[in-house]
Amino acid sequence: MSHLYQVGKPYIAGRRRWPEAVYYSYHRGGHWLRVFFHSLSVSEVEEVETGECDFALAVDGPIIFLLYRFGDTSRWQHASYSWHVVPERERKLPKPGTVESRAFLSVILVAAQSGMVRAVRRFSVSREFTQALHAAIRDQAASPWPGRAAYDAALADTYRRYPTSTDLLSLALARCRGGE
Repeated sequence: MSHLYQVGKPYIAGRRRWPEAVYYSYHRGGHWLRVFFHSLSVSEVEEVETGECDFALAVDGPIIFLLYRFGDTSRWQHASYSWHVVPERERKLPKPGTVESRAFLSVILVAAQSGMVRAVRRFSVSREFTQALHAAIRDQAASPWPGRAAYDAALADTYRRYPTSTDLLSLALARCRGGE
């Protein structure tokens, strides 16, 4: 059974503080983007709840990056991903889909200082984006795990060469607007 996230409720019961971070994961057959920010403005919450969202997929070495931007004026942000750090019991490879297949991405926005869910939204992504993302995950899963130290070194090297999310866009394999 999956957890039901509700606006105005704790992300995890009994936990009030979270580090400010963004996590993308593909586990148990679902795509999740969890965003934990300390200072959330009303407009930032509204952008997640009702605004347009753009997504991009980038791969650099052993690392997959999901890039996103809510609203037309916000800046690009990203989360890194590795199949190999997902607990084995939660791993489920995406199946090669038909041309008609689209993935759904669930977004959860959490106020990191209180642990309260501020927004929950589910986006479909385009067929082309789905195919590229699923192929990247399958390719990553088929590659040997370099080990945590080598992965962290590769991540540090990527950030040295591409210090901002906007810089990472130059590696984009696919882009789409949420809902396509």
